[in-house]
Amino acid sequence: QKMTALALSASLRPSAAAKTSRRRRVLDDDARAFKAPKADDDAHNDRRQQIVGWAASALLLSAPHAAHAETMKDMYIAAGRYAFLEKEFNDLRYAGVKDVVPGLASGVPGDETSVDAVKVTYDAEKISHEKLMQTYWKHVDPTRGDGQFKENGAKYRAAIWVDGPAERKEVETNLSRLQNSEIFGKGKALVTPVLDAPPKSFDPYPEDQWKALTNNPKAYEKDKAERQKAFDKLWGFVQYCANRLCGYVRFAPNCTGDCLETFPELRERCATRRQRHILYPTTPSVISF
Repeated sequence: QKMTALALSASLRPSAAAKTSRRRRVLDDDARAFKAPKADDDAHNDRRQQIVGWAASALLLSAPHAAHAETMKDMYIAAGRYAFLEKEFNDLRYAGVKDVVPGLASGVPGDETSVDAVKVTYDAEKISHEKLMQTYWKHVDPTRGDGQFKENGAKYRAAIWVDGPAERKEVETNLSRLQNSEIFGKGKALVTPVLDAPPKSFDPYPEDQWKALTNNPKAYEKDKAERQKAFDKLWGFVQYCANRLCGYVRFAPNCTGDCLETFPELRERCATRRQRHILYPTTPSVISF
């Protein structure tokens, strides 16, 4: 009986293998229990990184507005009836112009009458002040101090307002170049004043008067025709044709010498056209447009 009890007791005791297996399970459970907090930490960290990412995205969305605001600038110019400059600069919205507001600007010397002007808001990172002024030079008659083209009267005088020494130097340098080139007429003085920005006052026209040339073209037909004639004469092009074949095209043929320093793209464009003419020469007879 004693032997039987011992045998039964031995059979009930776990074997060494069973003990090892149980110990391994315990260790595995402990390992999993130890790793679980790490998994929780990882999930927490992932969540925290996701929140930080959202916050960073929000900052990135708002930051351009702050940075963008720093590159936005205003330019004030006058050259006759506001509708013409308004349209020319609205056409440059693709290049960086953000807004064009027509109004009356005061402070032009020689007469207390306020002048038709436009305020051009633009992104200086996309388009430069000098590039905008190239458009202005092509749509102004700087030889007149009492109006523009056929637009007579103190209200239609030309004026340029500059913001700081750099803009003043740029404008005055190009004004001098255009004077020396005599593109606006042999011996004619350029009298458009260069003033410190902003104007003494600027009173925008009511919004229902904006985009006047687009909304009411008939009211500007005669003045538009006069301006177009002047533009074609100075900034149009001539084409050399013979026997119904056309070759070299010369843009703004009167823009030579110092004028090409103000409009370097004309030199490059004409050089390209000249190369094509060399490849495909024709007898030059001039047709003007």
